[in-house]
Amino acid sequence: MRRVALEFRLGAALGVALSLASCLEAQPYESAAVPAAETLAVYGNTPEELRPFGRFVRVPYKQHFVEPLVFTGPGREKPEPQVKTVKIGVLAPLERSHEAYVGQPVYWGAELALEEANAAGGYRGLPYELVVRNDTGLWGASANEIAAFTYEDSVWAVIGTVDGANTHIAIRVALKTEMPIMNVADTDPTLVETKIPWVFRNIADDRQMAYTIAYHVYHERNFQRVAILRANNRYGRFGVAEFVAGSVRLGRPAPIEVNYEVAYQQVNPDFSTQIERLQRVKPDAVVLWADADAAGYLVRRMREAGITVPVFACDRVVHPRFLEIAGPAAEGLVAAYPYDPDADIPELKQFQRRYRERYGVEPTVYAAHAYDGMRMVIRAIEEAGLNRYRIRDALAAMSPYYGVTGEMIFDDAYSDRGPVTMATVREGRFIFNEPKVKARF
Repeated sequence: MRRVALEFRLGAALGVALSLASCLEAQPYESAAVPAAETLAVYGNTPEELRPFGRFVRVPYKQHFVEPLVFTGPGREKPEPQVKTVKIGVLAPLERSHEAYVGQPVYWGAELALEEANAAGGYRGLPYELVVRNDTGLWGASANEIAAFTYEDSVWAVIGTVDGANTHIAIRVALKTEMPIMNVADTDPTLVETKIPWVFRNIADDRQMAYTIAYHVYHERNFQRVAILRANNRYGRFGVAEFVAGSVRLGRPAPIEVNYEVAYQQVNPDFSTQIERLQRVKPDAVVLWADADAAGYLVRRMREAGITVPVFACDRVVHPRFLEIAGPAAEGLVAAYPYDPDADIPELKQFQRRYRERYGVEPTVYAAHAYDGMRMVIRAIEEAGLNRYRIRDALAAMSPYYGVTGEMIFDDAYSDRGPVTMATVREGRFIFNEPKVKARF
């Protein structure tokens, strides 16, 4: 009886397969009525040859993230409350986190912009007030902080945060509490793919940087075997994801993807395992996605072990700590970077001078984007009034926006798609716009 039932199921499955095959033969997927691939909307500055399944499907059945996100709920009719100060939140890793070197500049950049707004008169004579909360990195902690911003602090918008996993949690709470979030430092490509209409990002993401590196190493340098070395966390995993996929689509899959533990000091302080694996595959080049300190030690260990191939890295490597730790081993490293800090923009030069005078250090990419992000939020508040729903609408309409980081072009998912740049280490410092790549995404 069981054999008969099995034969019946196999026969039925074969019949379904034959029916589907005959349908596909009778009605091909592509027809004269479908538009040409050139007319397709483009998400994330994705080039045609790196479009998912682009070699197999000329026109996809459905494209995501190419239609404007809208908020259709109530709330815009709420009157302005009587307040003594206009509060804006900052959520960033400031202590007890390996990402504090990213979070501290976010706080300083936002603080500087808010102080300047107060010096200019504040909001209709009311001072702006900065409410700062630490993102500890503990799973779920950012959710509590967004709830506190909403119900305890009564802020009108939040700047932050940095870590991809924590930010994903934070924006889901923001969806429920209806809080505008301006992200200035999380480059996780999937952040805006949650389709949460309360989230905005004014910094280029890892997708754009990975495309730029891929085109440079494969098309311009003609490398064949590019190994990947990354942090074993969400930042590293999602950071290299588009480079991994792009390598496959360009017919040059990475020979190896090696990761290191974020707590490498307790696990493998000399990175011997990672170095050994790289030596085994003999790559033409290495793509490195790591935090500044770890990247410095990794590059130094690679050179000490005789691995002399070119290294291409993420934006977090463009930091004084990396140069200090790597020393001469950093020479020649190339990194993708979200903007050009040497651009001939008067406002940028003024910001850099004021930031140095205020904090005694050069502003990082995250400080500059936090400064722009805070100015965008303040402008939205001044245009919309004290109403989170109208503030959200004002931010959604703010494209293009011209800030100290240059022109920001926001896509339909509210993420900045201005082209990235590159930087090369020469004689112990980063030289921007070198190499002058032919394709920037």
